[in-house]
Amino acid sequence: MSKIPKIIGAVLLALGITGICITHFAGASLIISAGVRALSFLKIAAIIATGAGAATMIGGFVPDVLHLIANTSFQKRIDGANAERRKTFAEYAKDSLNPVKTRERLTDLKENNPKLSQLIDRCLSQMDKMDKLQARYAALLSANDATYLDNTVTVIDDAETRMCRNMRNIINCCILVEDGSDDLSDFDNQIIAKSLADNDNELQNVDTLIHYAVNYINNYQQNGVTDMSELKAWIKVMRQSTEEPSHETH
Repeated sequence: MSKIPKIIGAVLLALGITGICITHFAGASLIISAGVRALSFLKIAAIIATGAGAATMIGGFVPDVLHLIANTSFQKRIDGANAERRKTFAEYAKDSLNPVKTRERLTDLKENNPKLSQLIDRCLSQMDKMDKLQARYAALLSANDATYLDNTVTVIDDAETRMCRNMRNIINCCILVEDGSDDLSDFDNQIIAKSLADNDNELQNVDTLIHYAVNYINNYQQNGVTDMSELKAWIKVMRQSTEEPSHETH
């Protein structure tokens, strides 16, 4: 669309420069043949044509420049986003049991394939629940100065690690449809369903552990009871449940 202004501008500019050159280098002969007024008019016309031509050409190039700047900026954003994705992939590959990296990878999957939104939202919801349980347990221990239960925190951390393993299974299944061209297969959906169910079980285990801990703290503070048999029994159950994932992909 900017070709016409460029052509008109170039013609006017050429005519203007030609006129300026003629009036400058052939001034005496023109005065004799055409007169002073004609020469002045030609000079003014040449200057106007040169200015108009330059302005028109610049106007024709401005959209191209703006378009180039916009494309360059857009490409930089794309390159930056791709670099950020590659960084997310690399960091997750090195530390796939890290809850923060797991959350970032899940979020990336959701952003690049809207079909996975419902599944990813459920995964993120499970991770949110674990965060809340950990925060509540930390608050419980802190409020009661229950340093004697600090070792139980690792059991909850192990439960979170198991959840991250399950999330890795889910992510691996989602990678197959990450570009949005296909849907999850029945086989992959079975793996995902088992992983989500196992996560729900771990969340329930942690919630139960916290209630056993509350009961023990209350008995310890009110009655001086130091019997941890129930709490230890449940800790044993949880440790057995987190030893090996029941459906790890290979």
